[in-house]
Amino acid sequence: MVKSFHFDWAIFISFILLVIIGLVAVYSATYTATSDPFYYLKRHIFALFIASIAGLVAYSTPISFWKKNAYLIFLITLILLIVVLVLPSDGTGTKRWINLGFFKFQPSELAKFATVLFIAKYLERKSDKLDKFGPVIVIYAVVGITGILVAVEPHKGAFLFLIILTGLILFSSPLKLRYVLSPAVIIVPLFFLFFILKSNYAFSRLKGWLNPDPTSKEGYQPFQAMLSFAKGGPFGEGIGMGTQKLKYLPEIHTDYIFSLIGEETGLIGSLLVMFLFFIILYRGVKTSLEKEDFFTEILGLGVTYIITLNAVFHIFVNLNLFPSTGFTLPFVSYGGSSLIMSFIYIGILLRISKEATKTVYKKRK
Repeated sequence: MVKSFHFDWAIFISFILLVIIGLVAVYSATYTATSDPFYYLKRHIFALFIASIAGLVAYSTPISFWKKNAYLIFLITLILLIVVLVLPSDGTGTKRWINLGFFKFQPSELAKFATVLFIAKYLERKSDKLDKFGPVIVIYAVVGITGILVAVEPHKGAFLFLIILTGLILFSSPLKLRYVLSPAVIIVPLFFLFFILKSNYAFSRLKGWLNPDPTSKEGYQPFQAMLSFAKGGPFGEGIGMGTQKLKYLPEIHTDYIFSLIGEETGLIGSLLVMFLFFIILYRGVKTSLEKEDFFTEILGLGVTYIITLNAVFHIFVNLNLFPSTGFTLPFVSYGGSSLIMSFIYIGILLRISKEATKTVYKKRK
């Protein structure tokens, strides 16, 4: 166990403020949803309790544990992604969850972390060959297999997330820039062709994004999300005073909680949330790049990118800058497996912030 709670306080304070904002937002979004105004809040607090334990365990776990077991965790994740595909559908035609009775677990959430572990371990092993194209090919191929398993659930947003996450990590590594970017010339068109144009569901999401029409099924949610920000204006309608949660905007306590924040706290509240995630991004990247151990550096960058990329996807969907993908806002949205994983990420990042630092930065060759 870690004896000293020495870590990056800017990251920690930003994280705590986001959790507090989440508590207020979840209650505001759900107090009219059932006869018990505290029903969802109590469940969210319980999820926060479980997530806090997971975060403390992650903070107390030596980085050497993740390094030693990186490939094993990745293999277990692949098995879980296969298991979820052979289980019965949840009734909507999707296969994303493993129901444990008391808890529903989403393997695609673990896939994000497992991908980071694999890349960190593999790059460390091939640290003497980072001036060659081979490591990039292997990484994209392995991540591609993982992404395909996620995409057939179907969760095409998670597939795109994994590819972007991989690109960001490799871009931040000492690999040559042309090696990192060249696979995108093939991956992006293939993704659009096979997972968007050949999927009626994904194509309808794309149509809704391009034409947010409240009279159409696919354009209803994007329109209502944008309306939330228009109603909020600069200062919002007041906490608890928003009306979009009254069945106008579905899933407002999870996938569209940023729209609620925009409606009730306005531009000021929305910018505050984005600023807190920017602090986590800036401090997380800066702290990770300072680490002496290469695996620790890549791991820190990876978990930082997972947190902030999740936030970017969620915020962009809420602002209709991106098609609906079903991403929650880390630390803020109603609890579940994504909340627990977010706490694990922040625990690992805080642990990394106290690791030994180096005096000379690695430069891209």
